[in-house]
Amino acid sequence: MKRRFRVGEVAKLFQLSTSKLRYYDEIGIFQPKYTDPDSRYRYYTIEQFVVLDTIIFLKKNGFSIKDIQQHLAQRNPENAKGLLERKLQEVEEEMERLKKVSEKIKSKITTIEEGLSLRDDPTLTYQWFPERPISYYYNDVPIDLIKDSDELYLKDLEELSLSGADYEGFFTGDFGYIVDLESFYQEGPVKYRAVFELLQQNKQDDLETFYLDEGMYACYPHIGPYEKIKASFSFVLTRLKQEGYRVAGAPVEIAMLDESVIQDETAYMSWIQIPVEKNY
Repeated sequence: MKRRFRVGEVAKLFQLSTSKLRYYDEIGIFQPKYTDPDSRYRYYTIEQFVVLDTIIFLKKNGFSIKDIQQHLAQRNPENAKGLLERKLQEVEEEMERLKKVSEKIKSKITTIEEGLSLRDDPTLTYQWFPERPISYYYNDVPIDLIKDSDELYLKDLEELSLSGADYEGFFTGDFGYIVDLESFYQEGPVKYRAVFELLQQNKQDDLETFYLDEGMYACYPHIGPYEKIKASFSFVLTRLKQEGYRVAGAPVEIAMLDESVIQDETAYMSWIQIPVEKNY
């Protein structure tokens, strides 16, 4: 049985590039063991293959070259066990992170699908919602978001930067707004007294959690630029009066299809939700 192998032969057997093997040779973690005294050719021996197999396993499973060098230099069961336990913890933490990423992506897909469905059938409906957990980005005096949204966005970015928290982007968040009801009956734009993110879990350790009230909501999709949403609110309020309902709390507006997924502002879709009670 053949027991000595040139670099190209080893590369072919283990499906590696010759440059990879030469790199391992240069840094000292896997070097040819035998040198022919006459030709000076260097050969790997079959007894070395277990070491190469170990290197390949560790490299393909996320271990660093430094980890591999330390393992090969100090091979014993205790060190190997410690190395694997540390990597297992890293893997499990990454799995948990990826699970959260998956949940966020699924949530965004659901929001887009629901937004498209509502946009295709823009009718007034009445829906019961349970308590919904939210985290506030703004909760203060009523403001005109058309005019003040850029300043508010910049303030949020600055606060995140100063806090040292990782910035993960707002793309997958389901954002909503609590409307100042009085602004409906005044000249000028609709004003908002709060901006929030709908949370997918009832509690998140790093966020102070609040809740939208459970109850019956009159729901209507506003399609088009934000500047024209007052007309949609007026339409809903008129229908409520005609159908024997009264407003029972602060209206909510949920951004379903916004500039993060649409270029044409005439195709934006915001879901108006007004808590209501039946007049008796």
